[in-house]
Amino acid sequence: MLNKIKAMRVEKTGRAVATYVLAGLMLASSTARAEDKNQPAFKINGKTTTLDELYRQDQASFYDLDKKRYDLVERLAKEQYIEYFWQQRAKETGKSVAEAKKAYEDKNLKVSDRELQETLEKFKDHPSLAKLERKEQERQVREYLLDRGRRDLLDNIVETGIKKGDLVIALAQPEEPIYSVPVTADDVMRYGPEVGDTKPVSCKGDDCPITIVEYSEFQCPFCSRVQPDMKRILAEFKGKIRWTVRDFPLSFHDRARPAAISAKCAAEQGKYWNMYTILFDNQRNLADADLKSYADKIGLDKGKYDKCVGNPGPVEAKIERNFQSGVALGVSGTPAYFINGRRLSGAMPYAEFKRVIDEEMAGKKRKTKS
Repeated sequence: MLNKIKAMRVEKTGRAVATYVLAGLMLASSTARAEDKNQPAFKINGKTTTLDELYRQDQASFYDLDKKRYDLVERLAKEQYIEYFWQQRAKETGKSVAEAKKAYEDKNLKVSDRELQETLEKFKDHPSLAKLERKEQERQVREYLLDRGRRDLLDNIVETGIKKGDLVIALAQPEEPIYSVPVTADDVMRYGPEVGDTKPVSCKGDDCPITIVEYSEFQCPFCSRVQPDMKRILAEFKGKIRWTVRDFPLSFHDRARPAAISAKCAAEQGKYWNMYTILFDNQRNLADADLKSYADKIGLDKGKYDKCVGNPGPVEAKIERNFQSGVALGVSGTPAYFINGRRLSGAMPYAEFKRVIDEEMAGKKRKTKS
């Protein structure tokens, strides 16, 4: 059926493409259409459990499934709209699809000498370029810029199609669950990009428009990847944000829990974020001797630190509370983030954090105005 629909689109013009896209979307989603949440899911000894009850038990997993389905449909819609766009350009210009595409790109894709030289200067020491002759460096950088320009060009084509109504994604976006993640007395807050930014700048407590709760552990390689973006976010939204970390040591990382204990002991001396940073900076070196050396480097009182680590019961209780709070929220791996209760799982890029934060900030402004 999809092939038939693809063939039909060549005959459609203007806004009629919307009808084609709607049909394609409905077909693409038919095999994975969300069931009515109120319908029975299964019975145990005659007692019925509905889809709605299951959804409330594990909102995160159901949302992830619905989101994957929506993302797939959205991607297919955009790909097929791009195909339609080139077909229309070919008809309008009397050229083949390949010729029409090339002519459009030649007209709209330009790499200036200035852009080329600035990019080359920026990446000249990159291992893949450093050993090449100048001409080859310029060729590769030009190709890189053209590829990036093509992606931007396709994005603009799709955005224009959506604005004109030529591309309509009929499938509703899944409703994102909002979790209740209240801050507790165990949480150590950070209000800016520096390790010493532990005091509120212009917001405190529930007055901060943005609260981020991070579930991570010190042996997690994906958690360390987010560190630069974390600092960038804290710098950009300083005065509007607070960030805390909750331990979620995974069983297959044998040094995650000792590192968490070390960080909690540092917190008792007001230097949690100092230890947090040095542990991620030295993620491959988390032996007991390494942890002691880090305590010395950040200036902890040796006697107090050794006593805390030697009798870790109180800080282990905090770690366990952190872990269980994550389990209750459906966290099963690290990192996981809750931005005002909205979950992001995995090593998300800066742009994804900013998207959610911007949406939350906009929502706060709307509420204030009303």
